[in-house]
Amino acid sequence: MSLRTTCFKLAALAVLSQATPTVASEYDPTQLALAHAIYDASPQWVHDHRPQALLKAVVVLHVKLDGDDRLSADVIRTNDQQPQLLQRAIETVQRTRVGSLPMHLRDKLNHGGLMETWLFDNDGTFQVKTLAKAQMGL
Repeated sequence: MSLRTTCFKLAALAVLSQATPTVASEYDPTQLALAHAIYDASPQWVHDHRPQALLKAVVVLHVKLDGDDRLSADVIRTNDQQPQLLQRAIETVQRTRVGSLPMHLRDKLNHGGLMETWLFDNDGTFQVKTLAKAQMGL
């Protein structure tokens, strides 16, 4: 593991350890609907355990509905050392079926979009921050 990657992981751990764990009920229904739609579209990549202490990658995407009624994502934050996990996060957005989304979510995605964070474990599985369990300690 390179020094840069180690520093990145330690910095991410420091930031995440200072944050108060968020409970899914604290999110608005629109954010929860997006998170559930992402999980439903890619269940093979979602894990159900607490995310590991030192995450493999953290990816933040701005998800929106484009003019062709397709979901797209702008990259806000990624780990340059793990481009395949960025691609996986983008794929989960693209796989999400727009027709199954509730109207309030479609409206929000069409007018401004929503941010979501993917928390990747070493095996490439993830949880999104909106629905994630509390991260493991060291």
